[in-house]
Amino acid sequence: MQQQAHPAMAGTGAEEINEAEELGKFDLTSKLTPFLDKHLIFPILHFLKELDLYKQSDITAAELTLLSSTNMIDFAMDKYTELGVEPPESLAQKRDEVLEALNNLREHEISLLNTLEDDEKVKDMNRMKTVLEICDNFDVTQSQIDGLVAYAKLQFDCGNYSLSGELLKHYRVIVGKESEVLTSKLGVSAIWGSISSAILTLEYEDAAEHIANLHSFLEESTRMPKREVLLQKTWLLHWSLSAIFNPDHAPLKILDFFLQEKSFSAMSISCPHLFRYVSACLILNKRLWVALKDTVWIIHQEREAYSDPITRFLSCLYIDLDFDAAQRELQRCRLVCKGDFFLAKHWEDFQENARLLIFETYCRIHQCINIAMIASKLDMSPAEAELWIVKLIQNAKLEARIDSEKGRVVMSKAPPDVYQQVIEKTKNLSFRSTMLLSNLEKRETEKKVGM
Repeated sequence: MQQQAHPAMAGTGAEEINEAEELGKFDLTSKLTPFLDKHLIFPILHFLKELDLYKQSDITAAELTLLSSTNMIDFAMDKYTELGVEPPESLAQKRDEVLEALNNLREHEISLLNTLEDDEKVKDMNRMKTVLEICDNFDVTQSQIDGLVAYAKLQFDCGNYSLSGELLKHYRVIVGKESEVLTSKLGVSAIWGSISSAILTLEYEDAAEHIANLHSFLEESTRMPKREVLLQKTWLLHWSLSAIFNPDHAPLKILDFFLQEKSFSAMSISCPHLFRYVSACLILNKRLWVALKDTVWIIHQEREAYSDPITRFLSCLYIDLDFDAAQRELQRCRLVCKGDFFLAKHWEDFQENARLLIFETYCRIHQCINIAMIASKLDMSPAEAELWIVKLIQNAKLEARIDSEKGRVVMSKAPPDVYQQVIEKTKNLSFRSTMLLSNLEKRETEKKVGM
């Protein structure tokens, strides 16, 4: 997609033009979309349209390219209208083919669908112990049960996400009586479909549950090649972004998956750009601040593979203890968030929490803090900073007091917690071991190639 200057920028100074360049510079769309289902990409393209960073016609053309591999015919026709182009006749033919496919699959599944519409029969079905018992007691076949996934996928491709999710829910309940079916190729496909349906219907807790289940399967899989496991984990990490950042509060289960050491290892190998979102998670979720410093070291180690103002903000603050550099990076974070589909709506919380991290870190190494000085670090006026600090002391119950006469904050330092120090020293040993093993394997491979 070709970047364009915003119409409002025509004839303006370099500051506005630089903002557009910064937005484009840190846009991760091209890195994210190869690992997302096409239906999850449409909201990102819509966001880019509203951002007005790229040519509208380019984005619409990208949408049409995606739509060509879906069954959302009416949506495609609307996009052709946006471009001022007559929809091709093949679309009408494709609509007829899709309707015919829907009717054929529905006819094949009709007895099972009728059974699933009867709540009493569904309850009876749930009490049965095997799929064979269900087939014997109801007018359904194994072929119809398996066909439920194909019917759900066709509905999904037509944009009927809610119906697709319901069909897959019934499928999981039925085949859940036989665990080996859930881990079959068809069963795994059903979980992927359940994740995407849940995300697109805004059922983020359900999406988190399905993601956790799929991750457990990938961890325990012994038949799947390691390369395939890594690829599937990479996809899963990208899909998790919607469940983490689209709701106001990320489900705890999804955060636990996204921020575990094995996920960091996968990111390091195949998708280091996701460390932007690791950093954002750490800043936005105060409950994660206990482990923040250790994770920052991992992010810092990956700086050659990926770096942006958000990752550099944490490195400046916790590795370099450079508050001026941290403040400069925080100012650039505004543009990164503004141009990021997942982070745009979180900027105010991001800025507030980042300022709090600066203040807390500054407090750890200074007993008396000049309010004018800290105001400059927080990009605030002295009056705003004093009011902000007063509220912070009250809400967070900090061991501090304001000396208004001298214009400073006086901190009362608590003794270090030995138990916490031990925890911090031993964290991330698994990640370090994994990375060491990976480097050794890489060197061994290079030696063999050299021979």
